[in-house]
Amino acid sequence: MKELNGIVIQKKMIRDQLCLVKIFSESNGLQGFWWKGSSKKGPKFDLFDVIQFQIKEDQKDQTPWLRNPNVQQHLFHCRIDPVKSATLLFFQEVLHHLMEEHYQNPPLYHFLVQLTQDLDETDQVQSFHFAFAVGLMRALGCCPVVPQDNPDWFSMYEGQFGKGYNPPGLHITSANAQLQLFVHILKHDWEVLNQPQFTSSQKRSLLRDAIEYLFIQMEKKSTIQSLEIFYELFHL
Repeated sequence: MKELNGIVIQKKMIRDQLCLVKIFSESNGLQGFWWKGSSKKGPKFDLFDVIQFQIKEDQKDQTPWLRNPNVQQHLFHCRIDPVKSATLLFFQEVLHHLMEEHYQNPPLYHFLVQLTQDLDETDQVQSFHFAFAVGLMRALGCCPVVPQDNPDWFSMYEGQFGKGYNPPGLHITSANAQLQLFVHILKHDWEVLNQPQFTSSQKRSLLRDAIEYLFIQMEKKSTIQSLEIFYELFHL
């Protein structure tokens, strides 16, 4: 038996108390497990909790059973706060579409563990959706390098800033201050999100473009449905 720590990315009820649980661990990546929980006894874990569990090292051809789960990091406040709970669902939907079974990325694992813990403990949640997007860019190896000079555009296909003639494709431009806000976000300047010169519409558009950029770089099609709900919850 091999003992692992992993973060719960999905917990889907199949029937009765039978669940399909997807866990993202540092060494084994994303893996699905069967879990028969109980409403009265046994460990309770939920989305983005960190659990310690055991697996058979030689079982690779079928979905294994989750063995001896033990919660190491429980997100208590995220279960009772509607905005934090919706934020986790937003994270989960993006990751569900970006990561395939057995996908491994230790930096992404550690980033998610820390980000969700910080979300659970903070009173200020406005910047976490942007922190999630930028953290994904870094972990996936597609985070743009912020230029020294003020750029004219950012190419979402080429993943770089530029001046003058822009290449074909989708861009984040200086129109409507989108490019300026994007540069601030890449520098982790979260306070800028509270400044009155950046409107809800600008922040809404930038979040959509940041997610679209991630899907372009991962060569996947974005089908994220939770953004509209997310906008309403954050009054974006």
